[in-house]
Parts: sequence; C-alpha cells; structure tokens
Amino acid sequence: MNWRRPETLGPPPSYWERIPNKVPVMMRACVAAVLLAVALPTTGFAQETEDEGPGGSALNLGISGSGLSFGNSHRWNGIRFNIIDRDVERINGLNVTFWRSKYNEWAEYNGISVGIAPEGGWFRGLNVGIGALVAHRELVGLNVAGLGLVSNGDMIGINIAGLGTVANRDMRGLNIAGLGTVANRSMYGLNIAGLGTVANRSMYGLNIAGLGTVANRNMAGISIAGLGTVANRDMRGINIAGLGVVANGSMEGITVAGLAAVANRGITGIAVAGLGVVATGRPITGVAVTVGELRGEVAIRGFAVGGYRVRTEDMRGWSAAVAWTKIGELHGFSVAGFNYIYGNQRGLTIGIFNYAQELNGIQIGLLNYAGNNKGIAKLLPIVNAHLK
Repeated sequence: MNWRRPETLGPPPSYWERIPNKVPVMMRACVAAVLLAVALPTTGFAQETEDEGPGGSALNLGISGSGLSFGNSHRWNGIRFNIIDRDVERINGLNVTFWRSKYNEWAEYNGISVGIAPEGGWFRGLNVGIGALVAHRELVGLNVAGLGLVSNGDMIGINIAGLGTVANRDMRGLNIAGLGTVANRSMYGLNIAGLGTVANRSMYGLNIAGLGTVANRNMAGISIAGLGTVANRDMRGINIAGLGVVANGSMEGITVAGLAAVANRGITGIAVAGLGVVATGRPITGVAVTVGELRGEVAIRGFAVGGYRVRTEDMRGWSAAVAWTKIGELHGFSVAGFNYIYGNQRGLTIGIFNYAQELNGIQIGLLNYAGNNKGIAKLLPIVNAHLK
C-alpha cells in the first residue's frame, strides 16, 4: 500500500523542527567545548603532543607553540607574558617577565626580553632589566639594566648599566657602567665606568674610568683614568692617568701621568710625568720627561729631561736636568746645573759644575773636573777636554 502525505498538510517537519528542545542543548555544548579548549594550559587551536608543545602552565593562543602565551610556557615562539619564569627551555620573540625567575639557569631567550630582573641561561638580542639582568651562560646583543648586568659566561655587544657590568668570562664590545665594568677574563672594546674598569686577564681597546683602569695581565690600546692605570704585565698604547701609570712588565707607547710613570721592565716611546719616570730591569728608550726625577736603573736611550734629576747607569742620547744628572756612563750630550759622570764620559756636558771620573770628550762650565787628566788639567774653569 502506497501512502502519501496529503498536500494540505504541507512539507514534512525538519529534524530540528521535530526535536526543538535539542537546539539550546547543542549550543551549550559547543560553547562549553570552545571555552574548554581555550582554558586548557597546553592546548592551542590544534592538538599537540607534550614533546612538541609549549609545556609548562599557561594560557596559549596559537598553533604549534607559536602565537600569544600568558603564563609559564616552557617553549614558545612569538609573544609571551609571565609573572615568574621557571624551568623555561627556549623562548623566541618578545618575552615580558614581571618578577625574578626561579630555577631558570638553562633557559634560552632569543629576541626581546623585558622585565624587573630577567634571569636565564642565554640572552640573545635586546634585553632590558629595570632592576638587573642575569645570564648564567651568555649575554649577547644590546643589554640594558637600571642597576647591574651580570653574565656568568661571556658578555658580548652593547652593555649599559646604572651601577655595574660584570662578566665571569670575556667582555667584548661597548660596556658602560655608572660604577664599574669587570671581566674575570679579558676585556675587548670600549669600556667606560664612573669608578673603574677591571680585567682579571688582559684589557684591549679604549678604557676610560673615573678612578682606575686595571688589567691583571696585559693592557693594550688607550687607557684613561682619573687616578691610575695599572697593568700587572705589559702595557702598550696610550695611557693617561691623573696620578700614576704603572706596568709591572714593559711600557710601550705614549704615557702621561700627573705624578709618576713606573715600569718594572723598561719604557719605550714617550713618557711624561709630573714627579717621576722610573724604569727598572730594562732601559728607557725614546722620550722621557718629568718635573721630578727621571730614573732608568739599567739605561736610557734617547731624550731624557728631569726637572730635578736624571739618573741612570748608561746614558746614550741627550740628557737635561735643572738640578743635576747622575750617570754611570755617558755617550752623547748632557746639560744640567751639576753633571756627575761617575764612570766614562764620551761626548759633551754643559753645566755649572761638570764632573767626569774618566773624560773622553768636552766639558763646558764654570768648573770642570776630569779624573783622567793630569796636573792642573784635572780641574779647569770654562772648558776642559780629554780627546784620544
């Protein structure tokens, strides 16, 4: 038997018309599913395994660990905001952390990191700490902190801190600090500090400090300090200090000191100091000038001027002093109020009183003594000579 619905009754009702109470139930179920997907800590718009996902506890709006993250996601690409970073593995992009991190020594941040006191393993890019910034492994890029920048490894790039920049390994680039820049290994580049720049190994480049620049090994480049520049080994370049420039090794280049320039293994170049220029162990070679005493315990080679005295065992060149010179052996020229040559003089001396234990040259002064002359020729006014 064929049955057909009468046309007067119209088309048959739809599924939803036949079951009207299902509409609000299904809508509520869909909304609940969406909210649940957004709220789950490690779920984005697509399902992810734990190894591939961001990890940690966070509200993540993104796909495959990329996008926008709120919370302690361990791996993320994009923009991330968190209060306290903890056990982070790697963040690429913009990271904002509002408080100091915990257990975060192996975290890697690439891109822009901003916070009160960011702390992690590696920071690469633009990193800003309102208070401080600490890298347990390496700090690379443009790094700024209100108080201090600290890297337990290398610090590379442009580093600016209100108080201090400290690297437990090498420091390379531009480093500026209100108080001090310190590298526990070597320091390369431009370093400026209100108080001191210190390298526990060598220091290379331009170093400027309000008080002192100190290298426990070598110092090369330009070093300027309000009080002193010190190298525990060799010093090469231009070194200027308000009080003293000291090298426990050799000193080469241009040295200017308000009080004294001292090198334990010789000076080569130009050395100017207010009170004294002193070299032990090896000669002074070049130009040395001081208002006080100029002393080359081994020898002086070149041009030496001492306001008070020039003193050396062996003078080869030109020597001048307002008061007196004390020279073991002279090869060249010396002018002073009193020229005291207690060995051999080979050359010319001019002074008020000239003394030579052994003269092989000429003396010009009010009174001249030549120990190897005979008779009245030992002591003569105006001019004395002994020529072979």
